[in-house]
Amino acid sequence: MEELHVTPTVARQFLITKLLPHCSDALQTLTTLEAVQLDPVAVVERNHHLVFMNRNETYHTDDYGQLLQQKLAFEHFANAACLLPMEDYPLLKGVRERIRTRWQEEQAQYSDAMREVVTLLANEGPKPSQAFFSDRKVVGGWDHPTKATTKETTHALRILFECGEIQVSGRTGSTRHFALTEEQIPAALQHEAERISSHEADRLLLEKYMRAYRLIDPRDARFGWQKFSAAKRKQVVHDKWKNHELVKVVIEGASRDYYVLEEDAEELVHTKLTNERVMFLPPLDPLLWSRSRVEDLFGMTYRWEIYVPKAKRRYGPYTMPVLVDDQLIGRIDPWLDREKRVLHVRSFEGVAQQPRVRIALHAFAERLGAQDIHVRES
Repeated sequence: MEELHVTPTVARQFLITKLLPHCSDALQTLTTLEAVQLDPVAVVERNHHLVFMNRNETYHTDDYGQLLQQKLAFEHFANAACLLPMEDYPLLKGVRERIRTRWQEEQAQYSDAMREVVTLLANEGPKPSQAFFSDRKVVGGWDHPTKATTKETTHALRILFECGEIQVSGRTGSTRHFALTEEQIPAALQHEAERISSHEADRLLLEKYMRAYRLIDPRDARFGWQKFSAAKRKQVVHDKWKNHELVKVVIEGASRDYYVLEEDAEELVHTKLTNERVMFLPPLDPLLWSRSRVEDLFGMTYRWEIYVPKAKRRYGPYTMPVLVDDQLIGRIDPWLDREKRVLHVRSFEGVAQQPRVRIALHAFAERLGAQDIHVRES
């Protein structure tokens, strides 16, 4: 099979089936999705928790920390900063090597601070980020190049983590706990990461990316999670299509062609949603990773406006698309008043007035710990 022609309805129902499954627990959710993107913004709740909540009815925010503490998952960079199943640790070998190369100069510059971090972790075990303190300020994180406002130890933690020398071993709210890699990553996976070549790891990571996206766009700048050039992306997809690993998908009315794994081709054609659902999708939900795909399949132009100047925002800082069955019917802009336990919702195009949406909003508020909802139409 070399090419499929499908309607947007067929394509989006396939994508929803693959990316919004009903899962029994957090680990099943993570392994099914391949990766869950992290973000610290908690206007409503942090993105990763919302992703898990939409797929697991019993999920609690503490479950995330349990995945780390039980060494079932680890954090690193895939679609950006992500939580990944622990078994995938060897696949990030090439990513870690490329990051080490980028940090080479600063590794030498901050070697003393990095050594202090490693020594403390070796002697005393896992520690929260606050356990590392320095009076010296350096340029790091989101600092302006001319303003040094980041603690040197904070910068050292970042370098060590991104280079794979230490791992996130737990989280308390937004606070990360760190441990040495040799203590946090199971020995068998450390050995496998040493044995596997970077080339093989990158090949397996590309396959993982394709399973995570399911409907693949060769023009995606994050293609393969390896910073391929446009020419390289095109060549890789062509080769996989020629080798019958990918099937071309032409979606009626879409602005571009997509590809699907050969093993998913039959399911794409025959998928039909059987479960009704109403969901509020966080900005970094896997279903929304490709904004152009959202436009092609759902007819919605979606932009996360949290980094847009307030005066230029059209919808709000944490706008969430509303999925009803297989349609994105509109959007809401919620924020949670934790002190008063009220979920405030700005609703657009009368979305919140729809009976099923109102019922889902009450369930959503309850999961967030809110006791009341204030809805304002825009």
